[in-house]
Amino acid sequence: MLRYIEIKRNLTDLVIKMHPGEKLPSRLSLCKKLDTSRVTLDKAIEELRQEGVLYSIKGSGTYVNALIQETVPVTENWGLILPNVMTPVFVEITRAIENFTESKGINLILCNSDEDIEKQENYIRRLTASPVSGFIMIPVVCDDLFQNINVYGRLLETRIPLVFCSRVIPSIDVPVVMINNFYGGYIATRHLISRGYRHIAFVAAHRNNKGTVTGDRCQGYISALMEEGIPVNHRLILIDNSHDIRGAYTALRALLDSGEPVDAVFGINDEICSIVYDAIRDSGKRVSTDVGVIGFDNLASCETMKPPLSSVTYRGMDIGYKAAEILWNTSHNLQPKPDYPYYFCQPQLAVRSSSLGPGLPVEPAESDS
Repeated sequence: MLRYIEIKRNLTDLVIKMHPGEKLPSRLSLCKKLDTSRVTLDKAIEELRQEGVLYSIKGSGTYVNALIQETVPVTENWGLILPNVMTPVFVEITRAIENFTESKGINLILCNSDEDIEKQENYIRRLTASPVSGFIMIPVVCDDLFQNINVYGRLLETRIPLVFCSRVIPSIDVPVVMINNFYGGYIATRHLISRGYRHIAFVAAHRNNKGTVTGDRCQGYISALMEEGIPVNHRLILIDNSHDIRGAYTALRALLDSGEPVDAVFGINDEICSIVYDAIRDSGKRVSTDVGVIGFDNLASCETMKPPLSSVTYRGMDIGYKAAEILWNTSHNLQPKPDYPYYFCQPQLAVRSSSLGPGLPVEPAESDS
């Protein structure tokens, strides 16, 4: 727990026992009584003044407000910073965190970074200057390692407890709660192999390549191929470096038209699979029958795609709840800092008609026409 919050609570306990209009003891005596510094005491008194617990008269002193009754609640505030509050998997994470904070009586301050490191830094500065006792972040990942260290290193210097979700920042030692991306890539590829597909492409785009996500899912894909003795064809690994997701369409369409054998695609997420569907159809092929497809995240839109998209579940609710639980335990000294800071939620398959097997027709009601 932050020292000034502890002092604020101790000061509140003292104020509760005083009468409305009664003057606080001198700052010096309070520092001695509460065993704290003048700076920390002043910050606690100022917050209680802003909350209406205390009031000050210039040249006279600080007094207990007449509104004080028997108790004064001390509210805890957490900051939650997301890259995009509209992203469906982040909505699940947010909901789970909000459920947890509501149960604990904690105020949750939601901020949207828009994948902009400067905007994120502005939010961090504003929140650290206010009474925030913890952060949960899906951090913006910079290409420059040293910029990452500078940004998040300064936040760590505040000693405010911090938990990351979904993304890892190299060299930043904080708890991270995320989906097991390696295993997700592995089971997605294993599913396609089990259905008879052998020439499986991996498709990702630069804007999806945040932290270690793309690398971990691609390694899972490669491991599944190697386990089955299927040669890894690096021409089938398409990671588009443009910021326009349509670049993935162009790369896959060129691959499909090149004559290179491709009978299935593992898309880095469900969003990119809509582009994969377009590329398959525009090349004169059929989803599932000619080219099987599986995505990642298991969004609601998977059910409405034609044919419905097989996918790997993201488990956003589990990630959000675990992150909140870790922050609560850390900020209240309920558990020691772990030696291994990573917490993985295990994904599962959601199998639908986009990956029935090569040559197998899709049911007419689910056709991709």
